[in-house]
Amino acid sequence: MKASPFRISAIVGRFISLAILMILSASAIFAQAQVSTADLNGTVVDPNGAVVAGATVTARSSATGITRTVTANDSGEFSIIGLPPGDYEVTVEAATFKKTVISPVKLTVGQSVSLEAKLELGTQDVIVTVPGDSVELIETTRTSVANTIDQERIENLPINERSATGFALTLSTVGRDNGRPIGPAPTSGINVGGQRGRSTQVNVDGADFTDNSVNAARSTVSQEAVQEYQVNTNSYTAEFGRATGGVVNVVTKRGTNEWTGNVFGFIRDKSIQARNAFAPIDKPDFRRTQYGATLGGPIIKDKIFFFTAFERRQRDESGFFTSNVLGDGVNALTSSATIPVIPGLNPVARTFNNLTASQAQFINTLIGTGVAANVCAARAYAFFASSGGQTALTGINPLTSPNDGSLCPAVSPILPGRSVRGFY
Repeated sequence: MKASPFRISAIVGRFISLAILMILSASAIFAQAQVSTADLNGTVVDPNGAVVAGATVTARSSATGITRTVTANDSGEFSIIGLPPGDYEVTVEAATFKKTVISPVKLTVGQSVSLEAKLELGTQDVIVTVPGDSVELIETTRTSVANTIDQERIENLPINERSATGFALTLSTVGRDNGRPIGPAPTSGINVGGQRGRSTQVNVDGADFTDNSVNAARSTVSQEAVQEYQVNTNSYTAEFGRATGGVVNVVTKRGTNEWTGNVFGFIRDKSIQARNAFAPIDKPDFRRTQYGATLGGPIIKDKIFFFTAFERRQRDESGFFTSNVLGDGVNALTSSATIPVIPGLNPVARTFNNLTASQAQFINTLIGTGVAANVCAARAYAFFASSGGQTALTGINPLTSPNDGSLCPAVSPILPGRSVRGFY
């Protein structure tokens, strides 16, 4: 059976549409990938400081062997953009000058650095080696306030839950977010400049890792797979998009010419640690395991590489909640037969948990006086005595109630950075 011309043209049209879509997607990915790379700029000069036009500048990756070559313009300036973060060997060559090799030149994510390459008079077969740490790298065009968390910190500093982005807490303008770190809509786990965690944008290898609907973190990259990341805390450019807090640019490991890998495991078990003091049973079940492995290396040396990482966290423990750990004083105000009702509270808010016997007695004494000011004081004390810890942690008092409008004045305490929706 022969295919009809209409069917053939439809198939060709689909392939053309798919090709156009792939080209557009690749362009978008390349544009976005600039946030996960570094740029190397500079000027080539002679011993007297005069510019050297037409010099050849080559940047070679020490880990992968990949090279990028450009030619300096008439002003002796050169620019190599979009380099993956890492150590580079920079070679500068020009006629009537010795070949100069600067190594290693360390580039980190988001950098746009400038260096000055000084050439010495002589023949090109003579090589002058310049240590990389003796060359000053200057960022003259960056306006953003940013810090880089490098591989040394990630590998050596202790961290909770093995979350690599948690190392951002070493910066003075970054704090821990109280939102949920796991679940259907986890936050980034950090807030920048006082903004909430959902105001922080996370990019991984140039791709947006933030859910646009609720600004939740899409997934978590294993700590073993993170090479480094940059934390932009202020004045970052428009290329980073819609963040109102900070921007975290994560770069993952890409593999090198050397085979690398590891296997790791961590365990916490009830048999090797103390019992939780708040557990309502004698021997609560508790076990947490976290394990994984990584492997990376060359597929074709100096051309194609791979890196893969696996990590799993498993929890086997009994969750518990009890409101009777304080003894006789708990729920003392719920008995309407012996405890007067505090005016101005709705029925739901009349239940106070976690009050000791002495606290309940103090509140009853104030109410028993019949003085309006004392009743107001009892009302306020009951709220904060029963749930003050929750209020201090989240800024929200769970025992909300409407203002009665007559007995007690409206009160709206303000905690640092939060408004308390408690009693009114």
